Parts: sequence; C-alpha cells; structure tokens
Amino acid sequence: MPAGGLLMNRHDVDWRGYFAALPTPFTRQGDLDLDAFTTTVRLFVTQGAHGLLVNGSTGEWAAQSTEERKRLAETAVSAAAGQVPVIVAVTHPQPAAAVELARHAEAAGADAIMVPPPPAVRPTPAELHAYITEVAASTGLPCWLYNFPQENATHLIVAQISELVRLPNVVAVKQSIADDSELQATIEAVGDTTLVFGNLLSRRGLAAIADGHGDGHFGSGMPLGSRMPRFFDLAWKGDLEEAGRIADDFAAFMARFKGQDHDGYNWRYGGMQASLKAVMNLQGQPGGYPRRPKLPISDPGTLQEIARALTEFGLAVVD
Repeated sequence: MPAGGLLMNRHDVDWRGYFAALPTPFTRQGDLDLDAFTTTVRLFVTQGAHGLLVNGSTGEWAAQSTEERKRLAETAVSAAAGQVPVIVAVTHPQPAAAVELARHAEAAGADAIMVPPPPAVRPTPAELHAYITEVAASTGLPCWLYNFPQENATHLIVAQISELVRLPNVVAVKQSIADDSELQATIEAVGDTTLVFGNLLSRRGLAAIADGHGDGHFGSGMPLGSRMPRFFDLAWKGDLEEAGRIADDFAAFMARFKGQDHDGYNWRYGGMQASLKAVMNLQGQPGGYPRRPKLPISDPGTLQEIARALTEFGLAVVD
C-alpha cells in the first residue's frame, strides 16, 4: 500500500482537460530563473490551464540537480496557489533518488507525482515493475504513469500499463506515444479505472470526448495560449464546431513547428524545449533559455520565420 494507506483510482481525483507541461527558464548563463518560472506558472493559470506538470521532458529535468528540481516543485506549488493541480515528475535512473523526489513533492504540497520508466536503464519488464512499484509506494500521493519512449527509450506497452495501474495509488496515464491507435487501445484497456491523457486536442479527441471517452491532453507549454484549454471547455459544453476549429489550428501549428522529419523530440527549428522557449520569448513571455547541452534558437532568420508563423496563427509578437 502507498504511504497514505489508500487504494485509489480515477474516481478519487477530479482531473480533466488541458494540462500544461511547464518549461524551465534558464538565464543566458545557464542559471535557474525562479522569478521567470513563477511568472510562467501564473501565466498558464491565467490562460486557463486545467493542470500543470513540473520537471517533465519539457521542463528539462535531466539538466537540473536534485536540489533545483525540488526548488521548482516548491515554487510551482506556491505560485499555483491551489488554483489547479500541480504534478511533479520524479524521473530518475536511480530508484532511491526518484523516491527522494516523490517524498519531497508530497511534503511540498504537490497534488500528484508522475513516474516514467527509469531513463537510460532499458529495464526488463520485471525490473520496470519493481522500479515503479517502489517509487509509487513511497508516497501517499496519486501517481501518474508516463509513456514517452522518444525520450527514455522504454516503451510501456498496453499490457504493462494494464498491470501497473493495479498499483494502489496509480490513477492516471500520460500516454505520449506517437501512435494514436495505441492511445485508443490504452483508453479501452484501462479507461474504466484510470485517467488517460494523450493526443486529445484533435478532431479524433473531439470525437472521443463526444462519445464520453478520453480525459485530457498533456502538452508542452501553452503555445496557442487560452485556446488550448478552451478546446476542452467547448467540447464539454457540446460546441463541437468551435472546438473543431481550435483542433485544426493546433494540428496546423504543430505540423508547422515539428516539420516532416521530426523524431517527436527535435523539431523543425531546433529542440522541442528551445522551440517552445523561442515561441514564448517572441510573444514577450519569460521562456528564457535552454540549458546546455540543449541550445537556444538564435539564428535571426529562423527567429523571423518563427515570428511570421506566430502571426499567421493570430499570436501577437513583440518587437
């Protein structure tokens, strides 16, 4: 049983809609910029995000020390001020370190933790189950599973997810596999007891929501601002026409920024994190810089091209 002694499932939490993975702003010199991070948390809440994720892939967890990750978790909880749920990713190849981060997240007042497979380890199914069991059991918080093999090279297949959601405090899955058919298979396999978030800010997602299936979308930041949570607000009200237009805008935006040859992590103009930060900075938002070895998008011609794209999608660019 988890530390809190509770058996949980999707009915014990009230989470749905657009959850934004927070970028972590660094200065040009590579220092953590907590003031900019606080501003970003408040901005995303103001724009209507239904939830926030700290230290995910978008947040460059691998570039940070454990103490920096803890400070970000504390800052996010404080800045969100209970207005939306805050989830803390505890990604780490070492189970003891992941447990330390999970316990800290609970002490800091986070609403949940997110546990992906251990990166760079390539665990066997038995090793994976033991790892996630140990980390999840270290806290009384609800726990998300996270399937993003594009980053950590371990693919959580649907059969493994079905087994892992039986753990006492696993209530949700962030299914970030590129194959939408696998998202659908995940919903069908575990959706009765487990929240499933995936690529649902889409026409296909709209159909699923209209049918009463699918819970939400976990995205990198909020590049289209308030339109992203508004998609879900409209879908829940039955305004499928306007929600569909937002889905079309988002699909076109992502196609423009990812390009044809992307690998799910590195996009047309640069890395995923650098691209999101350029989008934010050009709009006058505190995106900051990525931390090395990730590099910022600094070529003037590329930045002009991104600025033109933002304008085409109705986003204001600052001079």
